[in-house]
Amino acid sequence: MARQVQENDIADEELSPESAEKSLGSDEEVSETSPEDTGETESDNAKELKAEIAELNEKILRLAAENQNTRKRLVKQQQSAHQYRHQDILRDLTEVVDNFERAIESAAESKDFDTFFQGIVMIEKQFSGMLIERYNLERIGVEGEHFDPVTHEAITVVEEPEVETATVKEVFMPGYRLYDRILKPAKVVVVKPVATLNADNSGETDE
Repeated sequence: MARQVQENDIADEELSPESAEKSLGSDEEVSETSPEDTGETESDNAKELKAEIAELNEKILRLAAENQNTRKRLVKQQQSAHQYRHQDILRDLTEVVDNFERAIESAAESKDFDTFFQGIVMIEKQFSGMLIERYNLERIGVEGEHFDPVTHEAITVVEEPEVETATVKEVFMPGYRLYDRILKPAKVVVVKPVATLNADNSGETDE
């Protein structure tokens, strides 16, 4: 009888609600780490990575398109700047041409050389003033100034005993300077001191 009671107690313990709950809880823990759930997690991660890659590719394509459009705009702006780089001075030159045409028409009607000459002088002053005031184009080359090989081009050199240093005697054709850059040196006639004999030659002459 005692043995039968013990077996009944053991059977009751195995079938108790507490034991069943513990058993179910243990089964749930095992199910949470089952291979099926791990596969679903990996699948979700792969989907997220694919979505991120697709988004990055879209951004790269958009940036590439923007860069290409920017390059095209810059090329077009450079072409436009090159084509119209002289428009300001050309606009001013048309005024000079108009003045020349009016002077020629007036001289053709009046047959007056003096009036025509005065008109040409006025146009030259207007043109020279425009180049200086609007474009900072400076005329260089003045008689009597010191000869400078940077700003002057000597077409003729004459020796004179009265001269101490090389000097511009005559301006054959004026030069022009734009800010600090020489666009065209002045063509001048230069006078310089008479060449003296060197020490060796002078010593031989004294002997």
